[in-house]
Amino acid sequence: MISSIEMKALDRNAHYYGVSPRMLMEEAGKQTALQIDEEPKQNIAIVAGEGNNGGDGFVAARYLKEMGHDVEVLLVGDGKEIKTGPARENWLLLKKKGIKKTESSKPEFFKGLEINSDIIIDAVLGIGIKGTPREPVKSAITAINNSKAKIISIDVPTGINPDTGKPEGKGEGKGVIADETITFHKPKKGLPNATTVEIGIPRKAETHAGPGDLLYLQQRKETSHKGENGKLLIIGGGEYTGAPALTAQAALRTGIDLTTIITKKEIKNTIAGYSPNLIVKGLKDYSELTKIDETKYDAAVIGPGIGKKHHKEILDYIKQTNLPTVLDADGIKAIKNPDTLKNKIITPHTKEYQELFNQKPTKQNIEKNAEKYSCTILKKGPTDIITDGKNTKQNPAGTPEMTVGGTGDVLAGIVGALLSQNTEKPYRAAVAGAFITGKTGEKTTEQKGTGLLPTDIIENIPQIMKKYP
Repeated sequence: MISSIEMKALDRNAHYYGVSPRMLMEEAGKQTALQIDEEPKQNIAIVAGEGNNGGDGFVAARYLKEMGHDVEVLLVGDGKEIKTGPARENWLLLKKKGIKKTESSKPEFFKGLEINSDIIIDAVLGIGIKGTPREPVKSAITAINNSKAKIISIDVPTGINPDTGKPEGKGEGKGVIADETITFHKPKKGLPNATTVEIGIPRKAETHAGPGDLLYLQQRKETSHKGENGKLLIIGGGEYTGAPALTAQAALRTGIDLTTIITKKEIKNTIAGYSPNLIVKGLKDYSELTKIDETKYDAAVIGPGIGKKHHKEILDYIKQTNLPTVLDADGIKAIKNPDTLKNKIITPHTKEYQELFNQKPTKQNIEKNAEKYSCTILKKGPTDIITDGKNTKQNPAGTPEMTVGGTGDVLAGIVGALLSQNTEKPYRAAVAGAFITGKTGEKTTEQKGTGLLPTDIIENIPQIMKKYP
């Protein structure tokens, strides 16, 4: 079973990995037609909307016509308003194929409509539409339901929530009552009895990170106020003063509202001097971490630049914190017992992983440890492996130039920012964070070539976030 958001993410990842929306639409329409062609030659009315679900219906109309059926398309809307490229192309193809088509955006048209075909194909609204159907869709739903024809819905019956199987609205016209639903790739959670067909979504869309993985994350609301988009605590600095500054700046560029670096008092001003955007607080000693008011923060990143001599104090705080947490660098090295990792995200490279778990970082080993210790592991490498023991993705995004020191601090900041906005979704934050970091590194390498700096990567984060919203 798959949820609607998972299906949307797969569609987007499929495009990223080489299977375009046009190709998916063509296959969806073809497979729909093949399922229906098991019937004798029929009179078929395809009631379609202006979006991609309608596009699937247009493609199905072509194939059904070629198979010898008598086909007519009724567009619920205005053909000029079909904006998505593949759907518009397939709408225009109907005329060339000699398929009769009628269009109307007036509710009155559908209120008086009697559909006397043998089969109605419902392709009005698909999986991406939520909320109570509005006119003229509402009246079209009523016309479909009032017909004596067999009703077959494409992907999901119009007006029905694919995650619950229940209508979105109330009253007449709230949802199509389908005799059969032909859905794509995997059964939807709310439609377990639907006929499922493959439409060419590549395996990598499921197994590898891509832009679709960003759909699981919180989006900034237009009405939001300062602090509502994430407040991240960063504990770091000791041997290396630049590391926590990189982490904080990466987090801010990822789109959260506030970062606060807590460090040793004697290096507070040094870290603050890297940028006026940084909020830095100093402690006399890291043993004072236990006094932090955690209600001021949504999540934490612990470890950047701390150094070996503070491992005990850092470990004491890791054991007691209630914040959703990313452990990086010395935050990982401070761990003596992997049981301490419960509910944490860790971002080890190969050596850190081997020292922590005393084994090679194979995919199978990483998955087993994530499940055993109830944590999320983002194992860094030429291809990252991200897993919570139940779900696993690989992330090939990135370049060899990203081996430069400081990119791990950038990754920790990006993941920490996403975690602060999505505190109940550590695995999703880790997958999306790995992808964003890798794609930003690729873009920066295109611009700079060799000699990449972590600060160069940070400056490009907003462009990647904009490209893959």
